[in-house]
Amino acid sequence: MRQIGTFRKNTPVANDSGGYDDHYTDVLTCRGKLAQIKANKAMEQGEIVQNKSFEWICRFQTAIVIDADSIWVIAGQIYRIADWEKVDQRPHWYRFTLNQWQ
Repeated sequence: MRQIGTFRKNTPVANDSGGYDDHYTDVLTCRGKLAQIKANKAMEQGEIVQNKSFEWICRFQTAIVIDADSIWVIAGQIYRIADWEKVDQRPHWYRFTLNQWQ
């Protein structure tokens, strides 16, 4: 199944309290394939939390910088980038491991 994803980069902006607020800007939009690869439950601060990981395979020709604050928005859901790699050394194909951001 092909879905449309938007890669967003965070550029924090100063707020009135002396801190920073997240400000995401769209860098590129492309089609790709999203599939869940694993899920688990864990205890965090006395609550049961479900962690889900997904694989996003897409193709784009734009040079981008991927950092810790970059996200993908796919079908209205926000995903944080856990890992990424080139697919079999094919030009412009990338595989991202994403964690669902709740």
